[in-house]
Amino acid sequence: KIDGEDALGLTLDEIVGKIKGKEGTPVVLTVYREGEYDYLEYTLTRKIIEAPTVSYEMLDNNIGYIKISEFDTVTTEQFKSKLQEAKDAGMKGMVLDLRNNPGGSLNAVVDIAGNIVPKGIVVYTEDKNGQREEHFSDGKNELQVPLVVLVNENSASASELLTGAIKDYKKGTILGTTTFGKGIVQKLFALSDGSAIKLTVSHYYTPNGYDIHGAGIVPDVELKKDNELYAKEGVDNQLEKAKEILAGE
Repeated sequence: KIDGEDALGLTLDEIVGKIKGKEGTPVVLTVYREGEYDYLEYTLTRKIIEAPTVSYEMLDNNIGYIKISEFDTVTTEQFKSKLQEAKDAGMKGMVLDLRNNPGGSLNAVVDIAGNIVPKGIVVYTEDKNGQREEHFSDGKNELQVPLVVLVNENSASASELLTGAIKDYKKGTILGTTTFGKGIVQKLFALSDGSAIKLTVSHYYTPNGYDIHGAGIVPDVELKKDNELYAKEGVDNQLEKAKEILAGE
């Protein structure tokens, strides 16, 4: 139960919606656990949780390695902080790891792209009537060191938009395997009975007009991750190749 209301039969989204609430307010969860004599009751206090979505380390030869696990509302500031940390440490080349990144906030992608690509369109959407909505980088914080972007078949949606912008502006080398290929905008439309329907209303396009949906981004350097090597020796062959490319630049 959630605050005394039966949660049996609710979907995960419905349960999360009932548990969420104003910061500082309590929520009571009643839990059934096999082997316990009675129901267990927990009173939790709601608070804002900022999950880390960006990690950073400095590799050999002053190569900054930044991994973005997803694009959330907190990701932009986390990325800027780690990027500045890398610059302060004397970064001479950068690896941006977007492998297994499922996407997320479009605003976060546009803001982060503004710290990498030059002035111009980052991404635009277009509906069936040809109506466009464009998102721009002002170019004031364009990245000034060589860049390699790591992607794979699980890099999707927003991560593909960032990859596409970097590729179109030739701001970095894309390395890995072809990305997932999700480039559509979907919206929920409420129905009179309280339910809703989700419809595709437009497509995302890279600056050069490439529609990634169903096709994905093809890397400049195609290289599949050697999972067996990684399991046995802890060696990431894709990352090693990225370091090799940056050393040559």
